[in-house]
Amino acid sequence: MRLRTWPALGAVVAVGLLGTQPAMAAQASVEFSAGSGDQCGRGVTEGTLDWLEGPVIKPIVQVKGTLADDPDISPCAPDQMHSRATFTAYNGDTIVDSETLRADDGTVELDFGLSDPNGVTAIDRVVVQVCRFPNSPIGTSYCGKAAEYKTP
Repeated sequence: MRLRTWPALGAVVAVGLLGTQPAMAAQASVEFSAGSGDQCGRGVTEGTLDWLEGPVIKPIVQVKGTLADDPDISPCAPDQMHSRATFTAYNGDTIVDSETLRADDGTVELDFGLSDPNGVTAIDRVVVQVCRFPNSPIGTSYCGKAAEYKTP
């Protein structure tokens, strides 16, 4: 009689495992903003950083937002420069991934992910910085203060 309970118990456990949903990825969102540091506000990026991690998917930070160069409301005359926003993902002091986008006299939509190419290393912070560069080979570039965003 005792031997019959084990198969019944095994069937109950199997049905329970089949009925459970896979573990969902944890998600946390942080708003970001960084500028080129000039008084005209010529280069600005803003949006959200979504940390996605869990046992089922690889750790990733999804970046969504915009990068604007010389926005229409700028009080300064247009110049011959463009803006670049760099997003650098870290785990401790180690760079996990980096992405640089460019805008010139307009707005660019941002929608990309930062992750370890091997899909293993988690990201604990993202550093965002906007720099401006001349469109010609001659000229001076400059950068705004880097903004750091940590895993919530």
